[in-house]
Amino acid sequence: MFRLFAFCLLMSATIVGADEPNAVKLATPDGWSGETIALPPGFAPDMALKGAEHIRFAPGMMKPTSDSFFSYAFVFELQTKPELTDAVVKEEFLKYYRGLCKAVLNGKGPDVDLSKFTMELERVKSDAKPGEKTADVPTVYTATLEWVEPFATKKPQKLNLEIRTWTRDNRNYLFACVSPQARDAAIWKQLNGIRDDYLKKHAH
Repeated sequence: MFRLFAFCLLMSATIVGADEPNAVKLATPDGWSGETIALPPGFAPDMALKGAEHIRFAPGMMKPTSDSFFSYAFVFELQTKPELTDAVVKEEFLKYYRGLCKAVLNGKGPDVDLSKFTMELERVKSDAKPGEKTADVPTVYTATLEWVEPFATKKPQKLNLEIRTWTRDNRNYLFACVSPQARDAAIWKQLNGIRDDYLKKHAH
């Protein structure tokens, strides 16, 4: 269990478990760790999304000098409402990261204006293959999120995100890969590998 990241979750009693044997599995590369929490989390109770979040943390998640610092992948497994529109995705991510920062700093860090956190979200070309219905494949986004990283540096940070959303078997899904590293950095190969393995099992 990734204790350093999860302490603010623990104080909110939102931990579901550390990926028990019968739980949904994300691929776990060597040295990575995982967590499962309930949504909405205790640190962001104003989120409209309800379900569970499964997370995989890179080995350097809390090491600012690492090339995998604050790099992780997660999937939201959700109820079908609200619909995952562009506006909802953006709004819910901002609620999540604002709440996380506030809970971790807990009044003990720098004075952070949470309202200044921003997210730029852009749809990109569909993953649909020739002859495949667009509705049958995930909606693909790239995004950047400007926030204050509250765990290790307590300084402004720009996160790059790659996001997929889709609906299957009366559930909504959102998968995100997150890293401050440029999208051509080596860490993205591992992040995308975790995502692609999950999509093979749960997106079609």
